[in-house]
Amino acid sequence: MEMKWTHICGRTWCVEGRVCIPVYLLNDREAVLLDSGYVEDRPQLDALLREKRLKVRAVLGSHSHNDHSGCHAGYQEEGAEIILPRVEAAIASDFSLLAAAYWPASPRELKRDLSHLLVQADRTFAETDTSVEVCGQCFGLLPLPGHTPGHTGIVTPDGVLYVGDAVLSSDVLRAARLPSTADWEQDLASKRRLEGVRYDAYVLAHNGIYTDLHPLLRENIADKLRRAQQLLDWLREKPCWTQAEVVGLLWERLGLRSRSFFNQVIFQRNAVCAIEYLAATGAVISWMENGIRCCRTV
Repeated sequence: MEMKWTHICGRTWCVEGRVCIPVYLLNDREAVLLDSGYVEDRPQLDALLREKRLKVRAVLGSHSHNDHSGCHAGYQEEGAEIILPRVEAAIASDFSLLAAAYWPASPRELKRDLSHLLVQADRTFAETDTSVEVCGQCFGLLPLPGHTPGHTGIVTPDGVLYVGDAVLSSDVLRAARLPSTADWEQDLASKRRLEGVRYDAYVLAHNGIYTDLHPLLRENIADKLRRAQQLLDWLREKPCWTQAEVVGLLWERLGLRSRSFFNQVIFQRNAVCAIEYLAATGAVISWMENGIRCCRTV
């Protein structure tokens, strides 16, 4: 997919490709990236940055997923400062911790297939921090947990909010079989928190630049609630399920066909998180029986 170089406002630009990567220009030769995208896309990203005669001075990351942090370690090796949310930095620092983000994949499997995700952050910020200084410029911070535990929105000095994966575009929502969410309750709370903020522009990682986020927020919240209700309706088809049966049910009903190991891993994680949301809201009861997780509707 061809990468586009799009001006948003002031010194804030955006690289639009498989994911959107906001870029803040410190001067005519140096830039700060908000996330770094897929490792496979780095040659194309570097070519675009060379064309603009820009060197990456720092990467300010939103969270530790493969499509957002794939090039962190590579840019760090070339002298860029890597600045991450404290929780996400911990996750990315060790394969045993990274397995928590990619369960049920094992640390051994992650080391084999996603070794580029391991990085030791140069600096971190806490979930209570409201801003961070990067190369003399102040970037705002907005905790938006749910997609991942430490997922954070970042505001450029021009008042542009990068929401990361907290909000998805209409096209992405329609195409997604089961959007990736670690904690559905937190994710919904983060979306509702965004309803109360105002910025000059918004950048979605997947995908697009907006001046008004509120119609899309309503669509995202409604989509999340619709999916929860759909799963609940399916669970009412029989009195009791094992967790593995629910995962299989979702795989079949959503028409999934992927043979990719990690696509299947991520799907299983997302399916289990959806079940946990229904349990947290009291719509289903979840328990252990003979070493097997089971659930039933109320």
